[in-house]
Order: sequence, then structure tokens, then C-alpha cells
Amino acid sequence: MSGEGLSTHQKALSINLNDKIYGTIAEIGAAQEVARWFFRVGAAAGSIAKTISA
Repeated sequence: MSGEGLSTHQKALSINLNDKIYGTIAEIGAAQEVARWFFRVGAAAGSIAKTISA
């Protein structure tokens, strides 16, 4: 095993492509940046129903 972990891009894309995960991201603090990653990597329609900002 190499000591390298997955990149943020890889993590977000793997969640977007997981058909068992679907829901809402509510932003309080840094979550807006997290939601941006899901949209940036593509396939977000498969994981994000909506995002909201407090």
C-alpha cells in the first residue's frame, strides 16, 4: 500500500457515483466549499438533491 490517500476530486466523484448516497448538503461554515467539490467533479445529479446556505 502506498501511503497516498485519495484526492478530494476522487473522494467527491466516488460519492457522486455511489447509488446508495443521495441527499442535501446544508452549509454552515465550510460546507459551501464541500458542495462546490461535488458539483465540480461531475455526476452530482446522482448524489445531491439540493444545497442550502445558512
